[in-house]
Amino acid sequence: MSLTALPNDCLLACLARVPYVDLRNGLPSTSKSLRDAVTSAAFRKTREAAGYVEMAVFVRDRASPHANFYLIQASAAYRTLPGPPDSQGSTMMRLFSGRVDEVVTVQDYPVFRADAYHPLQNRWRKLAPLDCSTRAGPFIDSTGDDVTCGAIGSTFIVIGGDGDRGLHRNLPVDVYDSSQDAWSRRPDLPIEGAHGSYAKAIEVDGKLWLYALDGRLQETFVYDPATQTWTLGPRLPHDLYDEDGVQWHLTAFELRKRFCLMGLFQRTPEDVSYLGFMWDPIRGAWDEAPFPMPPVIAHDGENIDNNLIVAGNVEPSSYEGPYDRRSRLFVLKPDSSEWDEWRFPDDIDWRKVRSNIAMSAVRLG
Repeated sequence: MSLTALPNDCLLACLARVPYVDLRNGLPSTSKSLRDAVTSAAFRKTREAAGYVEMAVFVRDRASPHANFYLIQASAAYRTLPGPPDSQGSTMMRLFSGRVDEVVTVQDYPVFRADAYHPLQNRWRKLAPLDCSTRAGPFIDSTGDDVTCGAIGSTFIVIGGDGDRGLHRNLPVDVYDSSQDAWSRRPDLPIEGAHGSYAKAIEVDGKLWLYALDGRLQETFVYDPATQTWTLGPRLPHDLYDEDGVQWHLTAFELRKRFCLMGLFQRTPEDVSYLGFMWDPIRGAWDEAPFPMPPVIAHDGENIDNNLIVAGNVEPSSYEGPYDRRSRLFVLKPDSSEWDEWRFPDDIDWRKVRSNIAMSAVRLG
């Protein structure tokens, strides 16, 4: 009897134990029924129940003229289908589309464009365009650095982007809903006197935390999608080291449904240290991070199923330079005290001194 003749639940139980490399490279070419089976919602549930869900790091090589994209696992790395043409944006985030994890890449200059990559199908799709006609000014100024994106479940939020906004107007907010493939406006971020350029955002327990906002570096802001309101979050525990900005050393992620961040903190003029902290909303206080600090300063950080993932090219003891050209990738598994190094593909272009990669973690079915 052929595999496809099995009852559907038996078929999915067998396929759930197949490694991702075979799901990606082998099964799609065998038959349409198997290809449809591994991309179904039922397959995802079966794979989760069997404990065989794999994760990977999705990476874009910014320096490459071909905009190469890769999926990296502990054992191997795979080049994906080529990404969107002329993509210049650096924002990348995981989006749960209701069927499977996808990775969204956002181009914010010279025009706004968002595309989603499906890892099991090895396929890209273009998302609905953002209607900027309701904004006070044209989308994005000439720097291309005035937009922040962050995902919450099956939606992602775009903050800022009004080129004529100046420093005395609130930041506009738009939300994309993957179930509708449509955009809607939300109340502006009510902050005056601060520029939205270079800010970062991360989902924590169903809310979006905004941090590293120019002019308000010590503050955080929290968006609740249920009430569509912004509130002021906690101030950071120490002053940030602000040489060449904070983007290259400050990153945050959700850990145990709490806001956790790592960065260079300047507790005194002579004391600059790479530290991690986690906010306790019950006590209203910062705690030291409950994990060892990584071997590199994380210019990107992710948490997926309690696996912490960081990439960087600067060792904490060498924050003033010199800097390596080649970034390194590390993963801290749950309940482990040792960071494992995962290899970047050898053909990534490392010509830039600072990081030239963008990354996002993703579940592979």
